[in-house]
Amino acid sequence: MFRNLKFLLIALFVIAIAGGAYAFAASNTVPDSTAGSGASTVGGYTVSSIVYDLDAANPTIVDAITFTIAPDSGTQKAVAVFVQTELSGNWTSCTLVDGTLPAVNATCTFGTLALEDVTVLNVVANSTTDPTP
Repeated sequence: MFRNLKFLLIALFVIAIAGGAYAFAASNTVPDSTAGSGASTVGGYTVSSIVYDLDAANPTIVDAITFTIAPDSGTQKAVAVFVQTELSGNWTSCTLVDGTLPAVNATCTFGTLALEDVTVLNVVANSTTDPTP
């Protein structure tokens, strides 16, 4: 008799555990979603013909920096260009004018930038409109 009772208790215990697990699993709902993966080449740009336009009255002030920027490969012209003239400094947006496409001419205007403060020339460019970096 104890043998049958022991078997019955073990069977009830297993059923209770299985039922509890099913109850938790059955209560989950997950909405439909999608995911994907892909690859694409990210090309760069070549900056050339850099000119530091100094103020006529005070040549220690940089009025603007101009340069030409062209894609290393392909035809994706730059449509957003920013420069940084001090390490960890602010980014300045540049005005773009089409040159010999896909090259564009960039003019980055400062007005009161001291020449001695120009310690780097970092250029960020992309082929889609984007906010300031």
